[in-house]
Amino acid sequence: MRFLIIANDARFYHELYSICRRLHSHVAVAHASCEHWRISSEELTTQETILIADGRESSVVEPEQITENAFAVIGTVRQNSNLQLRWESVSRSEVVLWLKELSPMATEAGIAEDVLVQSPHVRVAQFRVPTRRELIPVLRDRLLQGLREYHVVKGTRENHFCMALEEALNNAFYHGNLEIRSELKEDGSSRFIELAAEREMLSPWCRRSVRVIEMVSAFGLWITISDEGSGFNVQAALDRCNHPESLLASGRGLLMMRAFSDELFFNSAGNEVNLVLYAEGQDRELPLGTRLSKSGEKRLVLA
Repeated sequence: MRFLIIANDARFYHELYSICRRLHSHVAVAHASCEHWRISSEELTTQETILIADGRESSVVEPEQITENAFAVIGTVRQNSNLQLRWESVSRSEVVLWLKELSPMATEAGIAEDVLVQSPHVRVAQFRVPTRRELIPVLRDRLLQGLREYHVVKGTRENHFCMALEEALNNAFYHGNLEIRSELKEDGSSRFIELAAEREMLSPWCRRSVRVIEMVSAFGLWITISDEGSGFNVQAALDRCNHPESLLASGRGLLMMRAFSDELFFNSAGNEVNLVLYAEGQDRELPLGTRLSKSGEKRLVLA
């Protein structure tokens, strides 16, 4: 879950930001101007997003949906719908009560997300994720959103990158923070999964976290994944990729990461990996804030 504050007034945004962070410290808070919302409301609306709009901005919500003297208007996606919103007008005191009663879906996942930059052209976000295996698909799906929101790639390339990203996350959680050897996957027993479940509950493994930085734009997606493990011999592992028939399961994962990313590189210790995927659309050649006209004859500057 995340909060999206829709407002042009800086004071309104900062007040709501403070309330959201105070009541739900692990939930990401993003901002969109009223103009950005009008242009990109469908892209910004998901079932995981709670919308909070300035009650004075009738350009965001139909006037009949705003009660007199409303401080804010809170929007949630209707059941089983990605498009239909249910708006509720609230006073200044009611917004605090409403947020207090909100079931924090993000804290159930335990993923802390901070959006550092958010615009129609680029997003930079950082995540801190506790070492719990059930969070891997949650984090993977959140990171894949950028491919669709910024029209980076789709179809086969998106599916292939999904596999590469999941391998990178598995490496950080299982081999990095939980320090489980790849060989345990090969003996045909359940020891690999059993040991992971044990170490999730024990120190020092349970105190570790995975950190992720996401930068996505019309040019592509860059993801940095860091764990708190001791790392591995990167060059030796990459050399083994030249002989796929002799690879263990983890080595085959590394081969997949290299094949399905446009760029893949590690830090010297081996506990941080960067995956890069370049956009395939024609707009990738243009500066941020521009796009081709429909006729393709001239560039149009985006507001």
